[in-house]
Amino acid sequence: MECICKNSLQKLLSILDMQRKVVGIKFLFTKEDYDKCPAEQAKIPMNYCVMVKLATHGYSMKTNLEFCACSGGSRAIGLEEPSERFKTGCEYLSFGLYKDLAVAKNEVNNMTFCSHKIYGAMIAPLEKYEEKPDVVIMVTNSYNAMRIIQAYTYEFGTQCNFKMTGNQAICSECTAYPFETNSMNISMFCAGTRYYAGWSDTEIALGIPYGKFISLCDGIFETANGAERNEKKEQIYKRLAETNLDGSNINLNQAYFMREK
Repeated sequence: MECICKNSLQKLLSILDMQRKVVGIKFLFTKEDYDKCPAEQAKIPMNYCVMVKLATHGYSMKTNLEFCACSGGSRAIGLEEPSERFKTGCEYLSFGLYKDLAVAKNEVNNMTFCSHKIYGAMIAPLEKYEEKPDVVIMVTNSYNAMRIIQAYTYEFGTQCNFKMTGNQAICSECTAYPFETNSMNISMFCAGTRYYAGWSDTEIALGIPYGKFISLCDGIFETANGAERNEKKEQIYKRLAETNLDGSNINLNQAYFMREK
């Protein structure tokens, strides 16, 4: 069987030069769901964000609480309940990222966690999904992030509620928040995931519920003519030649900022 969203992925990848694979996250609510999941279980405990990083390189895996090494990630995606120490703000205060306990507690109160309880999760390249995932994560450069936001705006209008704190980036900002709000979010990453997963200093991440991903890919394709410079379009033509997509609506000198006034 082929990817459930092959055509949409082709649209995205023909327009944007993505250096990493797009990642899908599937919540597994019961042990039966977990056992049926085709992905192999993680071999050793590791951070959720590290699993996402591996998925951007083509690896698929599933994890449960036993194999999720980071409590921040496990509580954000719904594998475990937050501890009492976390709820007080004391855990966050110990990070040295907040002025005092009141600020740390405010951060705790505003951090988005999945409200459900799951047994496990599948983390895999989106191209390997035969069933719909729940959340899609894209890690890319700022140019592509701009184009993704333009595409989202094209399809859905302005996203007025981006939520970024520089903490719990992949698990909360790119997984829990998009899922809980049914909207896209962007993350500058956090120091923890940049250390453990080794992202490039110039990379940023975006999360979106799968239900909006298909339209997002349409928006990326439809906005190419008005947004891309000629040199970008030349690259797009080459990528389009590798697919069956019709790019006849993408023409040189048609970006909105290049048209004659």
